[in-house]
Amino acid sequence: MKKVVCLLKRRDGLSFEAFKDYYENNHVKIFAEFLQTPGVRRYVRRYLTPLSNPVSGATAASGFDVIMEVWIDNEQLYQGFVGGNMDPKVRAVVIADEEKLFDRSQMFFHVVDEHDSRLPNGVETYGSLVS
Repeated sequence: MKKVVCLLKRRDGLSFEAFKDYYENNHVKIFAEFLQTPGVRRYVRRYLTPLSNPVSGATAASGFDVIMEVWIDNEQLYQGFVGGNMDPKVRAVVIADEEKLFDRSQMFFHVVDEHDSRLPNGVETYGSLVS
């Protein structure tokens, strides 16, 4: 299983509330067909709210508004997703919609190598339960 994470920043002039609303009610729908593909296991958006550092007490925002995650358990599908093999017509639609929503210069994609820990009380962390 591969997990792809993307750090995303909303475009200037768009409120956080409008950003989240548009993402959830419009942008996600562009990927409806992809998300139905066997091998796509999960698609998540994690909206960020800065917190104070528990040690220093300082609050600093990362500059990102959401972390997008997609889990893919099909190697061919994963390679197509990260390999930039998107149909040019679909790519044009995605780019046009991203321009309404994101600061496209601040989009960072990563593949994640997760390591879960068994906690001292014997409880497994969330990721271990999903795999």
